[in-house]
Amino acid sequence: MWAVSLTEWQTWEPFVDALRRSAPPGTEVSEFVGMIGRGAWQGTYLDDGAADVRRDHYRELAREAARTGGRGPKADLDDALRAVAGLSPDVEQPVRVRAGARSGEDVVELVTLPPAVVSGPVTPVLEVVLEPGALPAQHLATIAPLPGAAPAPSADPDAVTRVIVERMPDAVGAAPDEITAAEAALPDGVLLPGEVRALYTAAGSGNLKLAAEEGRFGGFEIVPLNGGFLREAFLPAARFSTWTADADAFAAEDPAGRVQAAIGSPLWFPVGTDGAGNVYAVDLAPAANGHVGQVVLLYHELRAGAAYRAESLAALLAGQVGPDRIGLDKADRRGDEAGHRGDELDQRGDGPGQRGDGTGQREPGSRPSAEPEFLNLDPAAWAERLDAGTVPTTLKAAGLVPDRTHPPALTDAISVANRLLELRGLAPIEVTRLTRPAQQKREGLFGRLFSR
Repeated sequence: MWAVSLTEWQTWEPFVDALRRSAPPGTEVSEFVGMIGRGAWQGTYLDDGAADVRRDHYRELAREAARTGGRGPKADLDDALRAVAGLSPDVEQPVRVRAGARSGEDVVELVTLPPAVVSGPVTPVLEVVLEPGALPAQHLATIAPLPGAAPAPSADPDAVTRVIVERMPDAVGAAPDEITAAEAALPDGVLLPGEVRALYTAAGSGNLKLAAEEGRFGGFEIVPLNGGFLREAFLPAARFSTWTADADAFAAEDPAGRVQAAIGSPLWFPVGTDGAGNVYAVDLAPAANGHVGQVVLLYHELRAGAAYRAESLAALLAGQVGPDRIGLDKADRRGDEAGHRGDELDQRGDGPGQRGDGTGQREPGSRPSAEPEFLNLDPAAWAERLDAGTVPTTLKAAGLVPDRTHPPALTDAISVANRLLELRGLAPIEVTRLTRPAQQKREGLFGRLFSR
């Protein structure tokens, strides 16, 4: 619920007036579309529908302010927005503010989004989730140990124990019940390797520091067996943000065939963190050329996959590691491109298949492009499909911003979003419209007449 004052014109009046004053000369209508609340705000300014005119105007004013020591061109706007944001400390309020050349044209629209509508950094209406709670197919795919998978020759639980005892003499091991419970939580009856048991028997937590020699592994902070968010941070659901960003996110293939391609898996068992958000995990379901218990890196900036680091935990601690970024560059490129395409490709088919065997083949039974889970189209294209009755019944989500550098008008996005929501029987977006009180409109008119 909004704070009561957010629905009163007086709350927004200073910002509306500042928006009009800050407009480039000759502007008829200025708009702000964005999110306000939790002590902050973000959004887009448009003057007669364009964003570049204000940017150029502000550059000139900023140079003048720097020369004279005056207030910057956005100072009044920021002061007014800061006051509004402070009235909504717990939630972000989607809003469209319109300031006309004449005060009688001023409008503030407060947008209430239902659970099925997702906002984004460039627009309050980024996408509509037509199947509540749905995830892309690749986020639902699982991996499993391959028949015959075995530990590497270098796997050595005793060596792991010796390193911990030497480097962490005061460490306290995890209770046997904790280790048993962690193993019982693994899917399909998968067992923890002896090296993992040795690690946690010797130290349930703490900072394992190794010799910081060039090219060698320097250690990690042990992730406790009840280690909170790091045990879940790289699972598929946790790596998912929005359909727009992640519908075409796929794991990069390991060129050596050691690591299965997946968004994430509980069979990548976290054992350590580098303190920068990245996690070292023991792989309990390696690909055909890998080993049970090999160590992979879960990189916090990637939305999918794991990178091979060492063939065993003992090998990692001994410094026998691969390059940090094996398999990461390709995934980075996928991440940069995800969610910003304007075509109608089936996003599930835009990357490696999810068989989990590292072959890159499409999983049998996956939908062809004629049956997409997600399309990202501008409102005009959605309107055409809605009018023609050609919205695919297989859609789980619908994106409305195919080009984030040119987001659609909010009114167009709301109109189409509500039609899509109605199609699935979901609650609509509601808009509360505030206008300047009639008395103020008359006073403004009289002021202009008598000033002539």
